[in-house]
Amino acid sequence: MQIEEAIRRMGMADDHRDPHWNTAVRVTRVVQKADPGWLEELLFALLEAERPTFPMRAAFAEALRRLATAPGDADRVTTVRLLAEEGLGWADVRYELADVAEWLASAQPLGPLLAVFTTAEASDELAACLLHETVLRHDAPSAAGFAARLRAAGHPLGDLPLRRAPSERDHGMPWYPGLPKPHWTPPSPGKTPVPGPRDPAVTATELDWPGARLALSAHRAWVAADSECTEARLFLLDRPITPAGFGASVLRALPADSADGDLDGPYRVKARAVLRKLFSGASGGSAYGPGMKGANARLASWEALAALAGAEDYGITGTDTAAVEELAAGCTWLFYTSDWHLQVIPPLDVGIAVLRPDGRTIAVLAATDAD
Repeated sequence: MQIEEAIRRMGMADDHRDPHWNTAVRVTRVVQKADPGWLEELLFALLEAERPTFPMRAAFAEALRRLATAPGDADRVTTVRLLAEEGLGWADVRYELADVAEWLASAQPLGPLLAVFTTAEASDELAACLLHETVLRHDAPSAAGFAARLRAAGHPLGDLPLRRAPSERDHGMPWYPGLPKPHWTPPSPGKTPVPGPRDPAVTATELDWPGARLALSAHRAWVAADSECTEARLFLLDRPITPAGFGASVLRALPADSADGDLDGPYRVKARAVLRKLFSGASGGSAYGPGMKGANARLASWEALAALAGAEDYGITGTDTAAVEELAAGCTWLFYTSDWHLQVIPPLDVGIAVLRPDGRTIAVLAATDAD
């Protein structure tokens, strides 16, 4: 199909009630099969539209995704970045810069990606997201100059390290074409329930927890959707317990809503499994809520892990990933679900409980989603 004809058809309707609607939206099928050269030409032509219709906006986002995920060279990366920024000038665009960063990092060669950071300014949000999408796949120590510019400008992503922590190598980042690389197999936590002592003989007092907001960092979009779908609370036991004694019976002794009723589990897990769970919830979002994509999810998951492990007591921030990893490794972690979880999509339900090294302090984080 000629570019001019595609533009004409997409401009025939802006509402599904229009009799020409099917003709207008059918062009997206052409976009899904087109080669990169045609897609690039279409995208530049669409930017010339004075009053873009809904089919135009939808086609622009789909064409941009396909162009960004068709492996190319430095020119491809430059072109996609330009088109993405220009497209944001439209009202009601159907993508965010974080999406574009994920697309590019998932498909383009490392060299052209690293070239972006040589001259990028701290105000370039697409480049900031692209930096950590790249780190999560390749490491990017050569981008130290750009990271320093981000830090100087106070950008929240500026303090994150440019190499993946050992715990981040399990994340299974998306790659195009296709999803995770074929050699990656997601580790699975143990599935042997940890009942704990029959009578733990402990009582729990809830503590004020200034870090609760950070503990919810990975699920902030879930909070926006429904405040009753998350829980972040901190408790102090009246006596210390051993890691081996931290199980279902102790969870039931907590006045935590998400640990009330019938429990599935809890299951003992490592700190890296917790980080992966937090990252997944942040990057992918809930059943009905948006995800942050990789770069912002990287920051959110470390902030949440740090808060759960009690990093604020040691003056450790979420961007000091090595210190957070060490602190989290000294904690005892459980995954669980209960009747509190709504099971809209059961694998997305979150129940995390952590016994800190003092043997008395327990933090709980839970998230679910409603229809």
